[in-house]
Amino acid sequence: MSITSYLLLFAGGVLGGVINVMAGGAGFMTFPLFMAAGLSELEANAANFVALFPANVVGTMVYAKERMDVREHLQLRLGLAAAGGAIGSWLLVWAGEASFHRAIPWLLVFATASFGFGPALKNLLENKTSFEGARWLWLSLLLEFLVFVYGGYFGLGMGIILLAIHAIFSDISVHHANALRNITISVMTMISVMILARSGLIRWLPSLAMMAGAVVGGYGMSKIARRVPAGKVRLGILAWSIVLTGFAFWKYS
Repeated sequence: MSITSYLLLFAGGVLGGVINVMAGGAGFMTFPLFMAAGLSELEANAANFVALFPANVVGTMVYAKERMDVREHLQLRLGLAAAGGAIGSWLLVWAGEASFHRAIPWLLVFATASFGFGPALKNLLENKTSFEGARWLWLSLLLEFLVFVYGGYFGLGMGIILLAIHAIFSDISVHHANALRNITISVMTMISVMILARSGLIRWLPSLAMMAGAVVGGYGMSKIARRVPAGKVRLGILAWSIVLTGFAFWKYS
């Protein structure tokens, strides 16, 4: 891979870090960037785990105070995150490239729909006071586990799905939900990276180039990012994800 490719990956990581600060969804951009740099689909998916890992670690630190308020069942959730990530990543390695190719269009449909409709569903159910989600803890934990399995396999859009689940089944604030989301995704990602690294799927230099950019974008440009309306950024990401999904159906169907 040329120096130019590494510089482009770093620049893409900077933009991805800014996008995560503003609205989330950077994976929709970084995934095709890795493929454009010459990585296979499986390698690009694995590289995404490494490149975007700092965003959740930073979020875990930022929401340290809120995390102390949601300690109940936290250890169980961390265990589910580790188990789900391990199962999803193992399925990715076991099923192989051909199965992943067939799954990509549908995974992108799921991720795009989650990213597009997740906030609206979250707001709708937050206002539906007749539903007492707190009584359905077992269902919430089951759904979270399934999301972690999906996350270990692909991962795009899983953050917004977790926020929606927490909104449906609890009355915690979005900040407390973010605290749970960041720490559980961090654990899931760490387990997934270990499994994918052991399988030889991770291309470390491209992954770390993108990661370095994401750190710079997330830390150094957060003030600039806040000047851009997050809603417009989300619309741009959603439009791009729809184009990417259409291309995936054309290429892999």
